[in-house]
Amino acid sequence: MNINAIIADDHTIIREGLKSLLDKKGVDVLAIAKNGREAIDLAIQHRPDVVIMDISMPDFNGVDATAVIREEIPSTKVIALSMHSDKRLVNRMFASGATGYVLKESAIDELYDAIREVNIGNAYLSASIARMYVDSSEDLLKDPETMPDYKELSKKERHVLQLVAEGKKTRDIAQELNVSVKTVETHRRNIMKKLDIFSIAGLTKFAIKEGIISLD
Repeated sequence: MNINAIIADDHTIIREGLKSLLDKKGVDVLAIAKNGREAIDLAIQHRPDVVIMDISMPDFNGVDATAVIREEIPSTKVIALSMHSDKRLVNRMFASGATGYVLKESAIDELYDAIREVNIGNAYLSASIARMYVDSSEDLLKDPETMPDYKELSKKERHVLQLVAEGKKTRDIAQELNVSVKTVETHRRNIMKKLDIFSIAGLTKFAIKEGIISLD
């Protein structure tokens, strides 16, 4: 079966390692993205069978990038690739449209199997994550909009939160989003009010906890 893919990860060594692995397995890697925004653009351009999506990336995180890709190209499957096994993050990725979740520590052994499974319409979870849901009443496909704290933020506010947590200045965020400085400040005030967090340090800590950004 001919399968093609796009790899999105902000670490060069991981991108190249995954490409080498998939090349050996006969998966055609069409392109490589360094962040979520590039992943979206390349997915729309190439329309791959599968996108291998890191979650914590600069500029545009993997959760929101997955949602956009699945909305724009429903035929493209997304496999989350992360070092985090937190249930909230797993739930959020599946609710955004991912059909696979592979831990980076298991990628060499599991990634090709995950690609084959999602390509034929099945879901795939790394074994250690799957075990967390055994005998659990928690819904794997829980809508992230119903989760505590994160539920009140709009997509635009999530993006602003990520950029703020990455340390970008208000003027730079406004330029990147093509909006006014006042609009960014309004978004930031609304985010703080909704999350009940009133400092940049607090927002940064929240973003790290939720897997929106990473300390790596």
